[in-house]
Amino acid sequence: MYISGTMCASSPHFLWCIIMNVVTIVNVIVSLGIMLGGICMKKSADAPADYSIGFRTSRAMSNSKAWSFANKKCGSAWLIIGSICFISTVAAAFLLSDYSFVQPAILITLGVSAIASTAAVEVKLKNISDTDK
Repeated sequence: MYISGTMCASSPHFLWCIIMNVVTIVNVIVSLGIMLGGICMKKSADAPADYSIGFRTSRAMSNSKAWSFANKKCGSAWLIIGSICFISTVAAAFLLSDYSFVQPAILITLGVSAIASTAAVEVKLKNISDTDK
């Protein structure tokens, strides 16, 4: 594992090693942030729509049913995404001797998944609002 510092110091690719350590730390922080966002969305699903926290799009805030649906669905997705990426990050850091290709892939997957889940919930909200008309 590179984080111990001894492998980084003796590595011929010292700078790359430091960058991968930073990417690993960023992965942990972003994964935990996504998980926290998911928890907050799920908790705010049953509360009235507000402008401080939650899935805040015009469709989601149009009525209480849409607000609850969007926050429950996106919150669940973000909890799953954050958990999988957090576990993958920690597992790669401790189990793989050279994980330099894994950590950037996890970070990209995390970002794309969070955006895709948000877009998917918005599409479902649009379909629900179209059927309500």
